Amino acid sequence: MDPGRQTMSYSEMSSPKCLTEKGIQPLTHFDKKVTELETRQKTLENIVSVLSRELNRREEAPGVTLGEAMARILSLEEKVEHQNSLLAMKDMMIGSLVTRINTLEQTTYDGCFLWKIPAVGLRLQEAQAGIWPFLYSPSFYTSRYGYKLCLKLFPNGDGTGAGTHLSLFLVLMKGEYDFFLKWPFRHKVTFTLLDQINKNHISTSFRPLESSSSFQRPVSETNVASGLPEFCPLNVLHAPQTNYICNDTLVIQAVIDTKLPSS
Repeated sequence: MDPGRQTMSYSEMSSPKCLTEKGIQPLTHFDKKVTELETRQKTLENIVSVLSRELNRREEAPGVTLGEAMARILSLEEKVEHQNSLLAMKDMMIGSLVTRINTLEQTTYDGCFLWKIPAVGLRLQEAQAGIWPFLYSPSFYTSRYGYKLCLKLFPNGDGTGAGTHLSLFLVLMKGEYDFFLKWPFRHKVTFTLLDQINKNHISTSFRPLESSSSFQRPVSETNVASGLPEFCPLNVLHAPQTNYICNDTLVIQAVIDTKLPSS
């Protein structure tokens, strides 16, 4: 850790549900399922259409009893209900697919991550009211088969920065290739708050404390977050001459030095 900075850890309340690299593979599976459902839907529509025509024809013919007509109507209603269920299932699968694609678009594999946080004013109000004190970023990776990470931001601060600073932490997540990686995590971390117009960025670096449980191989879905409770003073963030917030959006960059640290 850099001089003057102390890495602090905080218990996780929940972890984001983010797409891993394998998340790319199920897309074909979803496409097939959606196609199958659409085919079944069209088949059912044809069946309902044929049955409806047959019902109309028979109702016009003599000798059709009211009971028979009602039975056919009930059968048609069951077919329609089943079709509606299939349509609802298809909508859920499409929604899940869209979520996976959106997550995939935000995932990086080079240890450099840009996090755009919209509606910052609302996020700060929620944090001040204790409704939602922190935010998680999407996950990112140090390499294609590297460490899986995300960021945790307290808009109104946490710990020694509570009420006075933005607090920003790194979270190690359980990854698919953890067995292949070296532990503890030892790579230098740099957080940067971007000035979106004048480039007067605020940047702070630290090195992980190897004895901390935050940087050991994850046993649960996430390790305890660790980082900078006093990342940026709130009075600096909201100063009129700065441009850290533009269009109610904050942008934070995290860079992991992927070079092997010296022993």
